[in-house]
Amino acid sequence: MDLDTLRFGNFASLGTAIDDWTRVVGNLETLGKNAREGLKGLADKANWAGVNATVSREFITKTAGEFTDAHTEASTIRNILKDTHEELVSYHEQLNEAISRGLKTGSRRTSQ
Repeated sequence: MDLDTLRFGNFASLGTAIDDWTRVVGNLETLGKNAREGLKGLADKANWAGVNATVSREFITKTAGEFTDAHTEASTIRNILKDTHEELVSYHEQLNEAISRGLKTGSRRTSQ
């Protein structure tokens, strides 16, 4: 990232992306809970027999687990974006404060 991008950057879009990923995380958490407690819970209680029962139970168990995995991955992406946003905003503030201090110091030297 170059100096001007950091100095004049607007990181609002990154903040919006974090909000979007936070909603995805919440939705996947709900879907995962519904899959575990609803779909898998019903499959575990079902009185199935034969090859289809085994295949169906395995598929439902795997699918419920996929929601958990998706939730974990979405949380990771959201957290990376959040950390990046926080760092960029901090660096942006530090840079602008340093420039401001430098300008004040420079103006005092030229006025003496």
